Amino acid sequence: MSLKISTEPKENRQLEMIIEVGQERVDQELRKAARKVAGQLRIPGFRQGRAPYNMVVRHVGMGALFEEFVDELGQEVFRTAIEQENIEPYATASLDNIDLDPLRYTLTIPLSPEVKLGDYRSLRVEEVKPEIDEAQVQERIDNILEREAGYVDVDRPSEYGDLITIDVRAVVLDKEGNETETVVLDENDWDITPDQENPMEPMGFDEELVGMEPNAEKIFDIAWPEDSPSMYAGKDVRFHVTVHTIKAYQKPELTDEIAQSIGEYETADALLESIRESLREEQAAEAESEYLEKVLEEIVEMSELDYPPAAVDLELDQMARNTDMQVRQMGLQGLEHFLQLTGQTMQQYRDGLREQAERLLRRSLVIGQIADAERIKPTEAEFDERLNRIFGAGDEDATDEQKESRDNVLDMMRRAPNRAVIDEQIISEKTVARILAIARGEEVPELGADVDEAPAEEAAAEEASAEMASADGPSAEVAEEVTDESAAEPVAEFGEEVEHKES
Repeated sequence: MSLKISTEPKENRQLEMIIEVGQERVDQELRKAARKVAGQLRIPGFRQGRAPYNMVVRHVGMGALFEEFVDELGQEVFRTAIEQENIEPYATASLDNIDLDPLRYTLTIPLSPEVKLGDYRSLRVEEVKPEIDEAQVQERIDNILEREAGYVDVDRPSEYGDLITIDVRAVVLDKEGNETETVVLDENDWDITPDQENPMEPMGFDEELVGMEPNAEKIFDIAWPEDSPSMYAGKDVRFHVTVHTIKAYQKPELTDEIAQSIGEYETADALLESIRESLREEQAAEAESEYLEKVLEEIVEMSELDYPPAAVDLELDQMARNTDMQVRQMGLQGLEHFLQLTGQTMQQYRDGLREQAERLLRRSLVIGQIADAERIKPTEAEFDERLNRIFGAGDEDATDEQKESRDNVLDMMRRAPNRAVIDEQIISEKTVARILAIARGEEVPELGADVDEAPAEEAAAEEASAEMASADGPSAEVAEEVTDESAAEPVAEFGEEVEHKES
C-alpha cells in the first residue's frame, strides 16, 4: 500500500501523525464501494448491481462511497503506519481529522511516559516516631465502659439527663384560670429525660421536672408560646405531675471483672496494656504510610516526568474498575448504579478523581523507574510464597482430584500473563521497601547491582507488603495503582470517528 507518512512531536509525550493514502488504493476502494452500493439500489435504466461506476457516483455522491470504507481503511493504514515508523502507542490514538481529497488521516498518538529520576539515592527524610497518647487509651476505655453503662435507681431530686417515670395530665385553662375539658396530655408511667439543651414544648416543662423527688406531686401552669405551630399556641395549660422513679445514667469504673467479661484478660491492667499495644501498632502503620507518602512526594519533586493525558485516563479507568468491584460487593449493580443513586454523572465522577489519579500516576512512574534502575526482580521463592499466600499452602487431607485441581491453578498462575501480574506486585513492594531503606539511610545494595536482596531488606519488603495491603492511606493507593494491568501495550487502532472533510 502506498502511504505518505509524516510525524511531528507534540507536547506531553504525544505524536501527531498524518497518513496520506495513495490515489491508486483510494480508487480501488471507491470502485469496490460503488459495486456494493449498486447492489443495494435500483438505478433507472440499469439492472440492480449492473450500474457503471460514474452512474453510481452521480446517484449517491462521492461522499457516500467514502463512508463505506474510510473508517475501516483508516484502521488498516494506521496499523501499517505505526509498524513502518516503528512506533509503539501507549494508549489508543485519537483521530483528529479526515480529509478526502486527497485521503489523509490526522491522528494524535500517545507515547510512553518518560521519567528522569533525580538523585534519589542521596535522599534522606527524617522520620517521626509515633508516641502513645494516654487520652486515646482513655477514649477506648470509655467506649468499653459505655457499653457497660446504664440507668440505676437513685434516691435524690431529679437532674437534667435523668430518666424519670411520671404520670402527667395537662388541660387547657380558660380566661379565668379554670381547667377546661380540653386535655393536652394524659399519660401514665411515662419515661422522660429532661434536656437542658433541647427541651420539650412548651418551654419550661423540662425545667419544672428538675428538682422533683420520687413519689412527689407537682402542679404548675405554663403558657404555650404564641408563635408555636401547636394547636395550643397562646393557651395557658395546667400540668399535674406525679414522679414514680428517678434513674441516673452511670458508667462503671474499669475493674478486673469487666476486663474478664469482654475478652481473655485476667486483669484491668492487662486490658489497658492490650489497648496500648493496639494503638502502637495502628500509629506505627499510620506513621509508615505518612512517611512513605512524604518520601515519594520528594522523589517526584526532584524528578522530571513527561506523560500523555491518556496516561491519566488509564489511571481513572482503573480507579473506576476498582470502585465498580467495591460497590458490587456492597450489593449494588455496579458503578453506574451507584452514580445514579448519588446523582453524579460518570464525567463528574472522573473529574473529581482526576487530581488524585495524576498524583498516583506520577508516583507509580517514579517507582517503576527506580525498580528498573535498581534492577529489582522477584525471586522464584518470593513468587512461590506469594502463590501460597493467595491460594494457601495446600491441605494434606485433600483428595487427589483436589490436589490436581490446585496444581492446575498454580501452573496457570505461573504462565503469562498471570505471572507478570504477580511479578509486578512483588517488584512494587520490594521497590517501595528499597525506597524507604534509602530514605532512612540504611545500607542497600549498590545502584544497579543484580544481587539477591539482603535479609534486612527482605524483612522490610514483607513489612511494606503488609502495610500496603492493609492501609487505607496513600501507600495502599500507590501499591494498587502500581500493579495496574493497564500497562502500555501497542494499540493498533484509533478512537471515535470525526467528520470527513473534502479539501
